[in-house]
Order: sequence, then structure tokens, then C-alpha cells
Amino acid sequence: MGNFFHSVHFKIKGKEKYVKGFNAYMKKKDFVPCEDDEAEKTYIAAFSEGQDWVTLVDMESSDNSKTLFNVAKAISSSMKLPCITEEVIDSDVAILKLFDKTGENADTIVVGDGESYGIGKAGEPDPECWKPLLKNRSDIEKLIAFSNDSDVFVEDSLSKIAALFGMDMLTDQDELSARNDEMTVKLSFKKAAAKKPTLKSLVKQIYGEALEPLGFKIAKVRLPMFVRVINDEIIHIIGVDDMKSHLRVFGAIATVYRKELCLDGSFRQNEGWFKGLTDFYVNWHISDKPFEGECRSGFRYMDLEDGGFMPLSAAVKNALDATMTWIYPVLDNLKTLKDVEDYDNIIFNSDISIISLPLNKSLAASYTDTVIKYLFDDPLADLEQQYLATLKRIDEENVRYHRTQEEVFQRFERYEQRYNESRKTLQMFLEDEETRIQTLEELARRKEHNLEMLKKYNVY
Repeated sequence: MGNFFHSVHFKIKGKEKYVKGFNAYMKKKDFVPCEDDEAEKTYIAAFSEGQDWVTLVDMESSDNSKTLFNVAKAISSSMKLPCITEEVIDSDVAILKLFDKTGENADTIVVGDGESYGIGKAGEPDPECWKPLLKNRSDIEKLIAFSNDSDVFVEDSLSKIAALFGMDMLTDQDELSARNDEMTVKLSFKKAAAKKPTLKSLVKQIYGEALEPLGFKIAKVRLPMFVRVINDEIIHIIGVDDMKSHLRVFGAIATVYRKELCLDGSFRQNEGWFKGLTDFYVNWHISDKPFEGECRSGFRYMDLEDGGFMPLSAAVKNALDATMTWIYPVLDNLKTLKDVEDYDNIIFNSDISIISLPLNKSLAASYTDTVIKYLFDDPLADLEQQYLATLKRIDEENVRYHRTQEEVFQRFERYEQRYNESRKTLQMFLEDEETRIQTLEELARRKEHNLEMLKKYNVY
């Protein structure tokens, strides 16, 4: 696994009963169900096949394990449901905590090699606590054995433990956000007596008046975001991120050929390709308008009666003005796959590499669109053109930064090697019929899948 994530799982008695009970819990907190674009709080509930477990994602606190687990304990206590919190530290260790129907910690299991992380062992699972949750009460011995097995990756142990309970412990927030099936439900809520418009409603209204006539649609995703699809291939994105004291506006470009296309995440999760105003200003200088003030620092807002800066609605209007000045004109010039390649070259510093073959086994970053090179009429000529342009840029940088002859040679050698490797890969694609067919089939599969995702987001 090699990474960190956390999740919560509740033992329940059916999907409909849980949703009804969860709505009642939120009502106690003065929240009522609403449409996604009105939501102030959003949860994702993924139910097991037998509808006896549910994994809950709190989209607001999913990046913070402490906050998420406090929410889980509160729900457990309110709805009288046992809950298991799961914290995966790394590929070697995970911590499972069981909370009873009162929201109190009943038992803790350290799965894997906790001592390497200074965690230690928590003792063997208490049979009386865990037996009521297992599919077969005799499985307690297996639970003990799996939790003590430190010779395998923790994901293997968690997979076995999950099977004992009849649920999924290996699915993180991003995967749940991307699901589109009847066992995964998005639960959206707003304040029952909200007197002020939300950021989403303001963006939908103010941005919508400017962008909808241009072909953009408001997306049913976490962030206030408008999306436009060009020729079933190219995706233009314009959105707003709430920093709690100011607004950060962003734009992005993608194609349906990238490996993954998940728009329903936070800005941080997509910051590899979501770009703010400064990036658009530095890379394109699309306007002569001064880039200063709020464009650099974000669009601050607060109620004037509280001694703040301006109403949220005014901040959204100012953000839109900057968006239409610095972001929209750039995106509007990206209408072909070649345009997207030129955009990517600037964002990724004229990267002349291409994704290796076969595509479905490549470990290349999922947020890049480099695979579109395989769809060009003459990819070898295009690669050579990129290479020559890159060498020219490097020569200019060498002079500007007064690099030594050794540094100049090393940079040239590195790019020449990258170019030769990329050219070899493209030649294999062009000359090996089986490889070419497999590559085009994989690109077609990605396109079909990503267009379905765009339908889920209500923008295609």
C-alpha cells in the first residue's frame, strides 16, 4: 500500500433504515436533506452487498482523521450503532478501533508491525467485543491470527479481516467518490434555517450567468465547479475553492484519455493539474490588465457587520471578473488535442516524454494527458518538433543562468536520452500492430469510462 488513509465502518440493519436514521441524526444538528448544489455538508455512504455494513465518508473532514473519528463516535452514540475506525499508517501497520453503541472505545487492534512505528501491540482482540460483529462467531481465532501476522503487507491482512466481517476495508475516499452504483449514496445537507446564500449557490448563480451561455454546466461535485466538454474529448474546468476567509479560483484542462478523471475531490487532491490565477498569469499573460491585489492573494470576504472585508457575493463577483480575464481566454483557445499538448508542455516544463507501453500497466501520473500523442497523425514528427523546441529553451536558460559547460552537457545528455527513449516507444507503437491495437483499445476504454464519469457529474 505504501500510503496513509483512514475510514469508518458502521454495523447496520439495512440501507433504507440507515439513511432514515442518518437523516434524523442530521436533523438534531439542524441540517436537512437538500440537492447537491445547495449542500453545506456532504457524506458518501457505501453499503456492503448484504447491507449490514456501511462505510461513511465525511467530505468535510475526510482529510483529518481526528475530526472524522470524532464524527464517527458521535454518529455511533446517536444512532446506537457499533463502529470500527480504520487508520492505515503505512504498508506495514494499521489501527482498528471498535466503538460500541454508546460511542465508547470498546477495543483496539494493531494490525501488522506496530512496533516499528512506536505503536506497539494492543493485545489480542477481546472475543466478547468482536464476536457479535463477525459473520461466524467462530472466526474470532482467524481475526486474532490475521491481526498478528506482521510478515505480509497490511492490506493483505485487512482484506482477510474485512472478509470475516463481510465489508470492504481497502477502499479510500477517492475511490468511494468515484463510484456510481446503487450501493453508494451521496447524502447532502444544508442548514435547516439558512438565511444566507451558500458559496455553491452564489457561484451557481453568478458564474452560471457568464459561463452557461458559453457551454459550461455546473458539476455535481464537491467544489463549486463549471465544466465544458469539447468534441467528446477535451474538458474545460473553472471552479472556486473556499479557503474560509478568501476564495481561490482555478482552471484546468483534461482529456477523456487520461487514466483517471475524478473531479469530486478537494483542491489539494487535484492540485497537480488544477491551476490558480498565478499559474495562468505567469504562463500566458493573456491580458494587459494589471495582475495585482486580490488576484495574487485571493478574494477575501466576511460580513461587513463583523468588521470584515466584503460580503461573500461581492467576493464571488470579483472572482468571476478575474476568472474571465485570466483563465477563460486560455481555456477557450484549447479546442484540439494538439492545443492540449501545447498547454501541457507549458504546465509540465516542455516534458517530451511519453507514457510507456502497454498503457494499462504504466505507472505514469494519472493526472496527465500525455497519452494523446498516440492519437496524432504523425507522432514521431511531433516529438521531434517538441525536442528541438526544448533544446532551444534549454540553450536560452543556459545563457540566462550562466551554467557551466559540464552543466550544459549534462542537461543536453539527459534530454537526448529522454528523447531517444520516447522515440523508441513511439516506433514500437507504430510498427507493432498488436501493440498499436492494444493501445488504441485502451484509449477507447478510457474515453468510454470517463464520459460515463462526466455523465455522473451531470456535465455531459
